Amino acid sequence: MYKFLLFFITCLFINNIIAQKITSKQQDSLYLSHPFKDKMQRLKKSVAKNFVNFKGNELSLFGALSLNKQSINDKGITAPINYIYDAVNSNSFNSSYSGGFRWDGIYNEKHLYSFSFAINKIIAGSYYQNKYTISPFVEDFTHFKADNKYTTLSMALHYKKLLPINDMQKYKFYIVAGPSFDYKISTISNENLINGAGSRFFVNGDIGAEFDNQSFYVLFAHYKFGSQLINSTVPIQLNRFEIGVSIKASDLF
Repeated sequence: MYKFLLFFITCLFINNIIAQKITSKQQDSLYLSHPFKDKMQRLKKSVAKNFVNFKGNELSLFGALSLNKQSINDKGITAPINYIYDAVNSNSFNSSYSGGFRWDGIYNEKHLYSFSFAINKIIAGSYYQNKYTISPFVEDFTHFKADNKYTTLSMALHYKKLLPINDMQKYKFYIVAGPSFDYKISTISNENLINGAGSRFFVNGDIGAEFDNQSFYVLFAHYKFGSQLINSTVPIQLNRFEIGVSIKASDLF
């Protein structure tokens, strides 16, 4: 019995000594310099200060169907292979799809905005502005055949204007507008590279309308008019109509 009591008292004594040592280390650390930790704390305070006016951010996932048509101007280039005009010129909108995520928020308590990032599978109808012929031996032809199937990564920043329609506590209608950018991540054909039409960047002007159903989901319809950001010997303009739906990520997961 005495041995057990002595062992118990000894354990308490050792534990008290260890606790005092740990406390001493913690106290000493208050007087030591921590450059990395201090820098991270300053960075966090700076970010919080700069973005204090951005509030109400909500993350959503979206999917969309699109109709696409590109307009091609070959500027009279001469290529070793020519194409029958009617065989490559569809002059129509073809259907495609896209998906991604977006943030919706408010800046400075009054400016509504959305920022989105998407992957787009584009299949575009083609309209060739120039038509050539060598009468009476050869029917109409074009010197160039543009890639009309490719994949892009895109970013968009839209300003949202709430419209005073119906009961705005439940159903909200917005007009949206802003820029977007597309970057081709798919392979560009050798012919397009040879003829100087291998630009991967498109800059777009977007305008559209959105309907928010009590924050359950958002239906949107956007029109995008884009052209190549970097000059090309064969300028290409891309027109897109997108119709889709976005749902808050918190409601899905």
